[in-house]
Amino acid sequence: MPNNKGAKGNLLLELFSEEIPARMQTGSEKQLTSLFEKSFMNRDIGYGQILTFSSPRHLSVIIKNIDLKQKNQIIEKRGPRLGSNEKAIHGFLKSNNLQENDIVIKDTKNGKFYFYLNQINGKNTSEVLPEIINEIINNFVWPKSQRWAYSELRWARPLRNILLLFNNQPIEGKVAIDKNNSLIFSNYTFGHRNENKKIKVESIDEYERLLENNYLILDRKKRKNKIINDTNLLLKDKDIKLLGDDYLLDEVLGLVEFPNVLIGTIDKQFMNLPKEVLITAMKVHQKYFSIIDDKNNIVPKFLFVSNTIPKKERDKTIIEGNERVLKARLSDADFFWKTDTSIKIENFNEKLKRVLFYEGLGSLHEKTIRLSTVSKYFSSLFSVDSYLAREASLLSKFDLVSEMVGEFPELQGIMGGYYTKLNGKPNEVSKAIFDQYKPKGISNDMPKTKLGCMLSMIDNIDNLTGFFIINKKPSGSKDPFGLRRAGFSIVQILMKSKVNISINDLFTEALKSYKNSSKIIKLDLVDFIIDKVKFILKKQNFRDDIIESVISLKESKNYLFPILYQRVNCLNDIKDTKDFKTFLVNFKRLNNIIKSNKLSDTSNVKVNPHLFESSEEEEIFDKSQNLDINLKKYLTDLEHQGIILKEIINLHYVIHSFFEKIIVNHEVEKIKLNRIKLLTTLTERILKFSNFHYVEN
Repeated sequence: MPNNKGAKGNLLLELFSEEIPARMQTGSEKQLTSLFEKSFMNRDIGYGQILTFSSPRHLSVIIKNIDLKQKNQIIEKRGPRLGSNEKAIHGFLKSNNLQENDIVIKDTKNGKFYFYLNQINGKNTSEVLPEIINEIINNFVWPKSQRWAYSELRWARPLRNILLLFNNQPIEGKVAIDKNNSLIFSNYTFGHRNENKKIKVESIDEYERLLENNYLILDRKKRKNKIINDTNLLLKDKDIKLLGDDYLLDEVLGLVEFPNVLIGTIDKQFMNLPKEVLITAMKVHQKYFSIIDDKNNIVPKFLFVSNTIPKKERDKTIIEGNERVLKARLSDADFFWKTDTSIKIENFNEKLKRVLFYEGLGSLHEKTIRLSTVSKYFSSLFSVDSYLAREASLLSKFDLVSEMVGEFPELQGIMGGYYTKLNGKPNEVSKAIFDQYKPKGISNDMPKTKLGCMLSMIDNIDNLTGFFIINKKPSGSKDPFGLRRAGFSIVQILMKSKVNISINDLFTEALKSYKNSSKIIKLDLVDFIIDKVKFILKKQNFRDDIIESVISLKESKNYLFPILYQRVNCLNDIKDTKDFKTFLVNFKRLNNIIKSNKLSDTSNVKVNPHLFESSEEEEIFDKSQNLDINLKKYLTDLEHQGIILKEIINLHYVIHSFFEKIIVNHEVEKIKLNRIKLLTTLTERILKFSNFHYVEN
């Protein structure tokens, strides 16, 4: 925990290496922070703000207000119990090289014991820093690491230099690379790759500025702002703008030390290619940004970020080189487009018979057959034409064997949408195939049509069912087949499309298509989806207790999904009202009475109104009867969820009145039992709507 007492100092550590992959950089910043926090805490060294930075070759941390010295520690060592024989006491003194006056008596929960109290004086922080740095470097975990040349140290890429300053002073120390070689702590770093100038650092406060003077922007946010500002200057024409792509921007930030934003031209002969082909060809392989007009059409220009120091003549050469590279890439794409569009879809589909979906799950062709079979059931749920649903299912995977998707896997589905349209297939089918892989997990990018939603859902259902059958379920953090993402996609479509299906029925048709009748596999699939439902509801800012109160119902998996969703919504809407909070108090009191007076099986025993002695009993009985009638009529009616909930909440008046005026434990046993049965019956009916005892007051 940060400590602000006593003398303080600042620390700078920079780990300089060959280029670290962009995807690893932000994670390395977080890990560096975590490792320092742990090391300081273990050594009782207080600290203040921790700032981390990363670029392709630099991983740095600046820590402010560090204690200049460890705190003194008192270590207690327990000896024999008070009253032990002299031999035991003498043995304790001898083994610890102590005199009798070195020990004290302390009272513990287990009695009085002799204790030796040893004070260890804290070391200067500068003395323990080499040990801390070695600990951090040797405990650092990269997603993928390597050793190089003679190295025994594992790092993402070869580690070349360790800069370490404490209070602007170099610290002596080293990190072993192997038995015979070490990296000595230094007080210098290196600038931009183009010049690789050695830079001596004498002040921590000047560190960032020194690097910037040598064309290296250490702070990711500053690099990002420079790209955005330079882009705005280059795109002065208000009719064009950059196609937003945060993922690509984040990746580029990890590829450049000093962003040099440049614009190139796309050869007009390629502008007839589909928009998605142009975008993908530029983004995936070249890390280029697309530029669009005010109608979202691609314009014949592209923007890229070079990791070079800006120079007019050199920039011109770099632009020409990138234009040539892109021309070659788009020439390939153009060839693939012309080749694919010259082949009939039926020929593609025939090839699917020879492509394995996964071992034990048949071919891709067999998958499309399963989808077409399942589509008959789901087409009615989505209110789409069954013929179109079957057509979309059978044609959904043919583009996986096309030339274009073979080169650009990111275009699967998209190219199928284009090719089906060119082959004269119905527009609805083309749109559905185009959108079949949406949403990708938790995303707002949903299929635009009902048929697209249906195709996406049955595809993900087929994936989940198949991989669960062959026991390839996700485990821990491992999910190689993206099954969690598939589950999230199914739930999001259930929510968006308000599909009238229960979670229990989601996998029935898919299991039939696999000719599998295992109840255990079906139960596993249902539990898997329920878990995803809870997660997404939580993401939508519903409270955990509200979600659990509905989803934990015994019948929840058999309710139509819109009913479950509406019920959670209704509870969420009234959760903060005075009436609801009052109801919860009274309900929990009611529930506690039932628990403490639990009856033996009385399912066939009815409440006897002739045993009532008060109007409060009669009123509870009448309200309970009315609730029972409405539950039987409307419990599974979407429009009545709020009405039933309101009726339940209003019961708090009669419940409160009952407990104020009626004693449940009547001296006459049959009256007592009748009252308990009356309250039990009411509670059971209330709990059909929601497990209210889960809801927090």
